[in-house]
Amino acid sequence: MSIVEMSKNDFAFWTDFYDGDDCFEWASKKAYLDMNRTMTFKEVASKDKKNEKDIENQRKAWRDKGTGIIRERFSKMSGSFDVWHEETCKAIIDIYGEDKLVAKIGNKRTQTPVKLTFGQAQKWLNMTLKYLWLLYRLGMLENKYSEIVAEYEKAFHVPLDSYILRYVAKVNKRKKEFPDNELGNADFSKYWELFSAEWSKIQEDNCENYYDYQTEIRNAIAKDKYPTALSWELVHWHKALVYYD
Repeated sequence: MSIVEMSKNDFAFWTDFYDGDDCFEWASKKAYLDMNRTMTFKEVASKDKKNEKDIENQRKAWRDKGTGIIRERFSKMSGSFDVWHEETCKAIIDIYGEDKLVAKIGNKRTQTPVKLTFGQAQKWLNMTLKYLWLLYRLGMLENKYSEIVAEYEKAFHVPLDSYILRYVAKVNKRKKEFPDNELGNADFSKYWELFSAEWSKIQEDNCENYYDYQTEIRNAIAKDKYPTALSWELVHWHKALVYYD
């Protein structure tokens, strides 16, 4: 299904109804949930139930601060998108800095470092942009954000996750006919190896490969059918989900 054919009900089916309030807060918080499952909050909380409320409050504080940073930087987006993207990812990572959570292991309490990887930051940021882009394409985005999306949508990145990494690299583990990912003869297998198939563990020192990956995807997509990388991803992420699940 293309974005042109997609109805508001279709959109609501897989990403929840947008209530029309603060589109940016909605998009960023939903995107955070896509990333947050790779964090260690639940593991730490399970080791110390008395500390669970404090951990949840800290998690929300980090999330709200990150949402504010993404919103502010998005509103001032200019120049090269990739430069803006890298700087924004680093700003998101810096939110966590050297913060620690207190966890109880056995009879002892210990401080557990909480750090965000580049892979986690790109997922949060890219999914936020994807949700904003969808609202824009459906005519539901606030005008002050629509102008920015209209100018930069062709540069927006495909959010990396395990499904996309395998699908783009044409990893065929089921020994059955692989669905056409419409990327032609482009070879992305090296990125499967570079990222070790674990998007959430991609570190800052590997981000150059990440940007090369995004550039190659944009170059490989048939522009006459998919004018943006996200319009390709919207269709093919679901194909990957069906194939690998």
